Amino acid sequence: MSTILCFSVNMGCCCLICPCLCLFLSEQRKKYSNSNVIMQETSQYHVQHLSTFIMDKSESIATVDDAIKKLKLLDSKDKIWTQEMLLQVTDKSIKLLDSETKEELEIFPLATVHHCQTLLNQTRYPSILLLVCQDSEQHKPDIHFFYCDEVEAEMVHADIDSALGDNTCGKKMRPQTLKPCVFTLFVIQQILNCALDDIEIFVARLHKVAEAFAQLNQRNRSKKNKKRGPAEGMLTLRAKPPSEGEFIDCLQKLKLSFNLLAKLKKHIQNPSAAELVHFLFGPLELILQSCGSPELPRVVISPHLSRDAVDFLRGHLTPKEMTIFELLGDCWTRPRADWPKDQCAPLYVPKFRNGWEPPVELFRSSPWETESAGAPFFGSQSSLSSNGSFSTSPASRKYAKIRYHFVARNANELSVLQDEVLEVLEDDKQWWKLRNRSGQAGYVPYNILDVVKLEDPHAFIDPPYSPGAPYSPVNTCTHYKAMDKVNDELLMLITGNKIQQPARNFKVVRQSAVPLTFDSNLAEVTNWLNAKGFSKPTVERLGILTGAQLFSLNKDNLKAVCGDEGSRVYSQITVQKSQLEVRNTSSSTI
Repeated sequence: MSTILCFSVNMGCCCLICPCLCLFLSEQRKKYSNSNVIMQETSQYHVQHLSTFIMDKSESIATVDDAIKKLKLLDSKDKIWTQEMLLQVTDKSIKLLDSETKEELEIFPLATVHHCQTLLNQTRYPSILLLVCQDSEQHKPDIHFFYCDEVEAEMVHADIDSALGDNTCGKKMRPQTLKPCVFTLFVIQQILNCALDDIEIFVARLHKVAEAFAQLNQRNRSKKNKKRGPAEGMLTLRAKPPSEGEFIDCLQKLKLSFNLLAKLKKHIQNPSAAELVHFLFGPLELILQSCGSPELPRVVISPHLSRDAVDFLRGHLTPKEMTIFELLGDCWTRPRADWPKDQCAPLYVPKFRNGWEPPVELFRSSPWETESAGAPFFGSQSSLSSNGSFSTSPASRKYAKIRYHFVARNANELSVLQDEVLEVLEDDKQWWKLRNRSGQAGYVPYNILDVVKLEDPHAFIDPPYSPGAPYSPVNTCTHYKAMDKVNDELLMLITGNKIQQPARNFKVVRQSAVPLTFDSNLAEVTNWLNAKGFSKPTVERLGILTGAQLFSLNKDNLKAVCGDEGSRVYSQITVQKSQLEVRNTSSSTI
């Protein structure tokens, strides 16, 4: 019965999440699928036309580089107007089609295409394809620039290059080039789509269960006698929640989706991988509130998350989403590379509701199944390569040396010491995301660091957990104590060892009459936290939990989510739990 009670509490949340998520994902994935198609002889890509220049010395455009400089200049002055279209490649020509009507806008026979190249991360449009075209009637060639907003420019470039090669040499190499493109789209449009479909169906089911339970509950309150009314048996059946196995299946598909989105983050846009992650946290939060047992999500170890997936999530989650993520525990926050080999989960191959069976080999070679504690996966900048294979590039790692001490002020920032060397995870903003030797990642202002080159990068790498020793809560506790010590050292250094305890304005918090029990819903937990005088951030982060979920957290969990206030929360929870045990004992004695 406690499982069903969760649904009545969260019915409003479920009603809001399910239709919005389903409509958004369905429309966006339909748009993506219709825009980008690859077949044996024809491929089609959604692009945005940026500009076209004539190669003319009188216009100061004598070379391709001159045209690129002019494009950058226009971009810096915000004078680029884009036009959506479809770029279609065949064995005879390149066509530009209207994205809505599919009307042919322009056609370039392959014999007129003299040059093709990519321009990456040099303007606000990160993935640009350029074509130099000139037919027999043109005195000067045209240079066309296209922003590849859904499929990376390198993939389109490889496709066009192979078509040009076949046209020149009379060979048929393009089908071999298209194979990895087909594979990449296959990963995006089959596996990920199937996982998202099943998640949508499961969330819709939770919505129906919540509605049925609400109707059943209303009937039970309104009727005076206990005689079963008409259709009440059907309502009772509809109000039955999914089984534990069904909850686990959906949680596994959420983890798989996070892995795939991290792997495809450079390959999909509109919606981007980060946008899809935000939408998936709605169903994840609903499932956590509805599954009955707060421990159930924390034991879902399979599939593991890859290092890349964990980094991707930590770099894009909102504070509320980060709280949910941290509360899920090691099975979610700890990548496969940090697990001892003998504790790793077996191979995970999903079973989809539509009956489609993806190739097992694809999962067997994925990073979330192959990363190991013995391999140097620390900070691996892995991505899906242009040929569709999973690869890592240790040589591309970047490191930074800290000029000054910096104390983190929130959960997204990272405390660092002067002269400390850290790995750079993101460097495209004023705040750089770094990772230290302990495996902790967070943001640091870019103006307090210098980029350095390490002769032996592996000498810097210390895995956050010892590969030879099994993981235990003691290790986690030691880890947090070590980080607390770092923060204390930083404060001492910054203030010149002249730290004085700040004066406190103590306020007496009367013992609250607001109860907190294992059956408390979200509103009751929030009221209890407010009554205890906890800060607003702590109330917001923990107010998304039920009483049972809050009681299940240990001190380290609470410190990770609430910082220093976590210890006081744990103390109050322990007191409350003791009081409940005393009451239960007294009741049973009577």
